[in-house]
Amino acid sequence: MPHDALREHIFSLQIIDTHEHIPDEEVACADTLGFFNFFEHYVSSDLVSAGMPRASLEAMRNPHNGLLPGERWKLMEPWWPFACTTAYGRAMIEYMGELFGAGEINGETIAHLCLRIVSARQPGWYHTVLREKAGIDKALVIRWPGQSVDVDRELFRAVPILDHYATPSTRADLETLEKEAGHAIQTLDQLMAAQEALLDRFAAKGIVAVKIFLAYQRTLQFDRCAQAEAARAFDRIWLSQKLDLGFADLKRLQDFMTRRLVGLAAERGLPVQIHTGLQEGNGNRLENSKPTLLTDLILDHPKAQFVLFHAGYPWAGEVSAMAKNFPNVYADLCWMPAVSPAFAARTLDEWIETIPANKIFAVGGDSNYVEGAYGHCNRARRIVSDVLGAKVAQGYFTEGEAEWVAGRILRENARELFKID
Repeated sequence: MPHDALREHIFSLQIIDTHEHIPDEEVACADTLGFFNFFEHYVSSDLVSAGMPRASLEAMRNPHNGLLPGERWKLMEPWWPFACTTAYGRAMIEYMGELFGAGEINGETIAHLCLRIVSARQPGWYHTVLREKAGIDKALVIRWPGQSVDVDRELFRAVPILDHYATPSTRADLETLEKEAGHAIQTLDQLMAAQEALLDRFAAKGIVAVKIFLAYQRTLQFDRCAQAEAARAFDRIWLSQKLDLGFADLKRLQDFMTRRLVGLAAERGLPVQIHTGLQEGNGNRLENSKPTLLTDLILDHPKAQFVLFHAGYPWAGEVSAMAKNFPNVYADLCWMPAVSPAFAARTLDEWIETIPANKIFAVGGDSNYVEGAYGHCNRARRIVSDVLGAKVAQGYFTEGEAEWVAGRILRENARELFKID
């Protein structure tokens, strides 16, 4: 194989994984489902897309209904042949084989596979999979509203989602925020103070970025909004006892608070990771997540650092143009090697030609479990190796230049932007 030395170099790098949803290790160690625990996302979406009834999916992955592995398998068996042909399915088959010795996954092997998975998931498994097998130095892990940002800093750095301060829609939502803040939130000023105080507490604990997840719920068009307008929207929410306010009623406050979060993050030197493009799961408004909807937000916050996730799939060209055009916009390929290796390779090839090499992130598993991070990050390494190898063959790069670029997009860019020592 040509460029063996380049591939060997790429697989020797201790990478920095820019995006995961991995829970704390004790959560994984408490798993009793084995193989069926891996259907929280991704392959489960393809099963539903193929025709699996959602009720069957929920029964298959419910740990409390007493179903045996063979019974769970029968629920998914009609749809597995179709879902296992997608890149999600192929990745799962690959890491099931490499980590748990799975050959064929079928009704005869499923009980043994479940047992092997549950047996392997013991304290220390995260270090084994992430550091020893995947070669991940650090992984940036999302923390949801209400979660602690205290993580195992040998392996992880925390990135909290703070969208819940932009999206209250009833008095009950504000009361939930009050419990987190520890004081009353009856005015916009109090909401703003609570958001800032929480961000400062998180910053003191070593978070390295903040995440905006709102493309799952609404458009990424965050319009300019005067504080007085946002205050009027807040007052309507504070007076609301039920879900009777529509998006038009809520948008002003959401826009104002999201923009304020971006400003606060910029003041503290924290990059802002933003979900763009395809939403995981089944059924959503894809047009809400177009990267160019962020243009005004970016223009109005030149000191903020924006990391656009998931290559904006299917709008990778928009991400490419924005990262080329704006000094404070970065392009992240995370999740895409799991969605489509072919798309990820085409996109990375284009990005290398259009975006300065210090603004590309090529590896992020975006998985709910370490096994998925292992599989998706290994696939990302192969894609980087193939793309850069082709660039060498074309004469675009020398071998040395390709090795340097690989180090930037798999490790050094993330280490520098997120200040990881």
